[in-house]
Amino acid sequence: MSARLDELAARKSLLVAQLRLQRMEFALHAGDVRGALRPAGLIGSAVAQPAAVIALVEAIAPVFGLQRYARWVRLASIAFAVTRIARKWHRSTLD
Repeated sequence: MSARLDELAARKSLLVAQLRLQRMEFALHAGDVRGALRPAGLIGSAVAQPAAVIALVEAIAPVFGLQRYARWVRLASIAFAVTRIARKWHRSTLD
């Protein structure tokens, strides 16, 4: 029985490690795609700063067990980016 539990624990840790590796690969590829598709000028800087915050928090949060906090930071960063885009768009239409 104990050997079976040890085997299951080892399998679980292997699956968790594989999942983390897949998440890191996905984040790397998403960053590459984001960099390739990021529009310049009006929207570029408004997206770049919140994207950096999201990437930083999502990299650090799992280490400290703060996944829920990471979700809130992601939502706040997206809202911040939308606000900055709207402000820049409004200012460009006034000029």
